[in-house]
Order: sequence, then structure tokens, then C-alpha cells
Amino acid sequence: MGIVEEDIQMVDALGTPITRHRLPEVLTTEPARLRALGHLRRFRREQDIYVQEERTDTWYRVVSGAACKYLMRTDGRRQLIDIYLPGDLFGFTARFHHRFAVQAVTDGTLVACYPRHRVEVLAEEDVETALEIRSQIIEALERLQEQLLVTTTMTAQEKVLEFLFYLHRRLSVGTGNGLALPISRYDIADLLGISAETVCRAFTDLQERGVISLQGPRRIRLNRR
Repeated sequence: MGIVEEDIQMVDALGTPITRHRLPEVLTTEPARLRALGHLRRFRREQDIYVQEERTDTWYRVVSGAACKYLMRTDGRRQLIDIYLPGDLFGFTARFHHRFAVQAVTDGTLVACYPRHRVEVLAEEDVETALEIRSQIIEALERLQEQLLVTTTMTAQEKVLEFLFYLHRRLSVGTGNGLALPISRYDIADLLGISAETVCRAFTDLQERGVISLQGPRRIRLNRR
């Protein structure tokens, strides 16, 4: 039956409700035949969308809210791998089971779910769907490359600042210099491979230098580099 137009309660990166009375732009801009295969699911904060070693029968797209990809290590530590924002398609793997897990970051995160096999069949005959999948895979690779540069070639403070600008480029197009962080400072530390204390010190130093302005626990204004 696919995704149908209806009243949808969406949330932003912080979980703040956004009422819309039509399909979100994320869905209206995707290929119509791909959209027809999907259905919507809503997830609570920290609820798993899929877990490690779960079968890879479904692909997903964030419609509103945010999600994070992570690996739970044998010693119980969680290692963040990527952040998924509205429009991101995910769940791709060459394996039959997921090596990593994905969970919602905010309450009310809305995710479109697509049966993998039917999408793969569709992609063989529908050029728009094939191009969309290729574009999403390339974007995912570029994200990981950019994160690799941040985590391996900079000082701790430079990592934090560059990561904030990286998130701003992905999240805040057309909204000025404001940024609503979709993840906590602890998660930022996890993703960047530094301690949470180092992240907090970097935030404080950047604010004292006038580089950023803190407008709440997760709301930041980027003033300059």
C-alpha cells in the first residue's frame, strides 16, 4: 500500500514536535515507485531500529528526528559510527546480517521502512530508484571520509569545532548560524574518539573566544571559525 498522505507528527533533531498536514519533503522528493514500497514507523529515544546480527531484510530512511549507527563492543562500550538525519537512507550491507546497530536519538523519530528485496528488484527497472540508492551510498561514503579526516588529522579542540561545522552543513541549511545538536556531548566524544571532559572544555574555550555562543544544552550559534 505504501506511504500515504496524512497528518504526520514530526520532530526536529532535539525531539521538538513539528506538525505537518502533508507528506514530509523527505518523502515527496524521493522516487514515487520507491515511496510506494515503504511504510512508516515511529521510534522512542534510544529504541533500536535494528540490532547487531539482525537480518538485513529492510532498508530505512529517516523522515524526521535522528538516528545513530553504533557498535556494541564485547566490553560493553558503545562506539558511534555515523549519524543519520532526515533524508538519509541506511541499512545497506553486503552481508545477510547487520554488523552494526542503529537506534533513534530523539523521541518520536519517524522512519520509512522498505523491503530490501523488492527495492533491489525495483532498482533494476526504475532508473530514478537506482540513482537515488547510488546517491545515498556515495553520500554515506563521503560522510565517513569527512569524519575520518576530523578524527585523525586535528587536535581535540579542532575536532570539536570542525565537527560542529560539519553538523551545521548537514542540518541547518537555510537557518543561519544556529545549530540544534542531535546528539549529546558524550556522544560527540564517542564519535570523535576523545573524552567527554575534553569536549566540554573545548565548548567552554570556543565560547570564551567568541567562536560559538551556547544558547542551551544543545543549541549553539556558530559565530566564526
